[in-house]
Amino acid sequence: MSFNPLQRYSFLIIPIFGIIFTSFCPTTYALEAKLAKPITLGEYNNFLPVGKITRFAGETLYYDISFLWFTNAASAKVSFFEEHGKYFSVLEASTKGFIGFFTSYRKHFYKTEFEIIDNGKKLRPKTFLRQVTIGSQVETTRHNFDYVNRLHSWEKHVNEDKVESGQREIPPEGAFNDILTSFYNVRNSVYGKLENGRKFKIRTIPEKGHAEISVHIWSKQDQERFRIEEEREKRDELLFNIIVPKEIFKTETGELRAWISKHYVPVETTVKDYILLGDLHAKFTRREVHH
Repeated sequence: MSFNPLQRYSFLIIPIFGIIFTSFCPTTYALEAKLAKPITLGEYNNFLPVGKITRFAGETLYYDISFLWFTNAASAKVSFFEEHGKYFSVLEASTKGFIGFFTSYRKHFYKTEFEIIDNGKKLRPKTFLRQVTIGSQVETTRHNFDYVNRLHSWEKHVNEDKVESGQREIPPEGAFNDILTSFYNVRNSVYGKLENGRKFKIRTIPEKGHAEISVHIWSKQDQERFRIEEEREKRDELLFNIIVPKEIFKTETGELRAWISKHYVPVETTVKDYILLGDLHAKFTRREVHH
């Protein structure tokens, strides 16, 4: 069966670190949402660099997205929540307004169910769902991770038609960390302290031969150079350069650049060389905590 994958035109910003760039349904959580007033952009009270990762439960981060000559052409939010003893994260991004009409109201919805491991400090994915909607077409990929039998299985559908399925072995003592799992693990310093000059790699779901997320925190000197070039106000931030499998965001290089607050919240992220649209820019707007 032949088809033109929707992801060729997909649109998603993940504040992965990112990214970028799913939301939980507000009708499920009717309790009042308390706006966490920032100390400064991307900072909040009761911040911890490392600890029980379930402390992120109830948090939602909001972003506005711009591309080409369109400002705030799309919006995104990423949430972490607990329900009946299970932990999930949801990331949703969609175009809106006139640009929504122009781009067939495309929407990305990602959802991961987690296991909590390493004495409560680390996440491991149990299931991962990616759904891309463009007009009347819906592309859905479901991943399942069986750690007892060390087996990763997946299926991809376009509307009602199955177009791909498969299984592979999960490497011993490891996991395929999707973008949401990686995002929260990084924010909890799972891969080491976040500081100038650090480099590390994260094993992720293989996509066309690419199976790693590479993270480089620029040196203080390089960060200052980029800040001056961008005419950016001087803040206590870290500048990340991230290389992801190109298939994740349908970019030419898989490169992302993200300014991260001292409390490890991405406050401005650029997805480089997005196919057809050039660079995409996501700006953090607010953080909410739902009790």
